[in-house]
Amino acid sequence: MKYTFLLFFLAVAAYPAVGFATEQEPPGKCSTDCHRDIQAVLPENHMIVEGENNISSCMQCHLPASETLRDTHVFSAKVHKKHFSEKKLECTYCHIIKEGLSFALPGRESIGIPDEQTMKFLPEITAEWAKSPFLAAVHSAKDIACSSCHGNKLPLLDDKPANKVCFGCHADYEELAAKTPGKDHPSRNPHGSHLGPINCTVCHKAHEISATYCLTCHTFDMNPIPAGKQ
Repeated sequence: MKYTFLLFFLAVAAYPAVGFATEQEPPGKCSTDCHRDIQAVLPENHMIVEGENNISSCMQCHLPASETLRDTHVFSAKVHKKHFSEKKLECTYCHIIKEGLSFALPGRESIGIPDEQTMKFLPEITAEWAKSPFLAAVHSAKDIACSSCHGNKLPLLDDKPANKVCFGCHADYEELAAKTPGKDHPSRNPHGSHLGPINCTVCHKAHEISATYCLTCHTFDMNPIPAGKQ
């Protein structure tokens, strides 16, 4: 219960002008003060949605995240941006959160056990994904959901994707190195350095400013890093 209260407190503190439904229905129920007619908010030419006005109806087709590396989970990205970033809703409007036990959508298996740190920073991290100067927001703008990088699980604080996840969209080190030679000095290539194939996340940060690791030792100029600094 204290996690639910904490999420509510953080959301209200971050967005003081936001109003929440006074008689909120159970998590996953979409009709209160929002979608009386679910068909009215669906894209043009969308099929008729059968069943109750709830998340389960949508998830008959829009299944939870898979481990498919190139699947950007557009539905998940759009829904989270719309409800969190634009409508300023808290996680508990859709998810069932039980302290130290589970984090799930109604009728679905838990995607992880939320620890205290994760629940404390989850609203902030989601906000960074939706809109920020960091790489997380660059992915969000392309409708790439958190699950595209972290898989079908609740990311814990400091979880970092493995290189193979990045390579699923961005090619491997050899191909990347061919695209990123130094402008004036081709050997100054962050993807072809003497350090070998280090973790992508050493330089590329999703929730903070990215920085070229080479420059922790060297002082020469290198190509700019996306969503980062020299």
